[in-house]
Amino acid sequence: MSITESVSVTMAAMTPVKRQARAERTRAALLTAAREVFEERGFLDAKISEICERAGVAYGSFYTHFADKDAVFAELIDAMLAGLLAVMRAEPLNGDGPTARIASANRAYLRAYRKNARLMAVFEQVATFSPAMRETYLRAWGVFYDRQERAIREWQRAGLVPDDVEPRTAAVALATMIGRTAYTWYVLGRPHDDGDVEQLTRLYCRAIGM
Repeated sequence: MSITESVSVTMAAMTPVKRQARAERTRAALLTAAREVFEERGFLDAKISEICERAGVAYGSFYTHFADKDAVFAELIDAMLAGLLAVMRAEPLNGDGPTARIASANRAYLRAYRKNARLMAVFEQVATFSPAMRETYLRAWGVFYDRQERAIREWQRAGLVPDDVEPRTAAVALATMIGRTAYTWYVLGRPHDDGDVEQLTRLYCRAIGM
């Protein structure tokens, strides 16, 4: 009996609950292995065969769960971005007022970026040549821009930010400042310290007239 036939017989003997649990374990193993391979090899050099080997599953099992390499990468990126937003929303404030909110958001974003720096680097790479991933990249940044634009408009209504600051332009420019700084620190490895993190918040606040 071949390996494929043996697996088929084993699966047929399982209850639906056990089959579902096995499928979930296989999918999770593939996702974990795929992330390792993408982070080590980059997207272009990553091979499905190596992902399957690391996951300890048959090559054909990959296609039971994912259409292709793009699909498993997209799922990893979606999960990473959702986790990043969750971290930012859960970050506690250390003080009151806009400055505390800005500092909190910056701390959370930088911490989450550092944790995911290797996958972020691949995400940046793929967004330069994949239309679908470029759309995901722009949509993700759009969420950050929207959050910051809403905050700046709120602070303008409260008289904390001058009216001559255009909220959308400021949100895009300042989010980009934080994002590219994170890339330089955690992907390219530029040395930095806690004082540099505080400086980012200071620059942000002064740029919008606080």
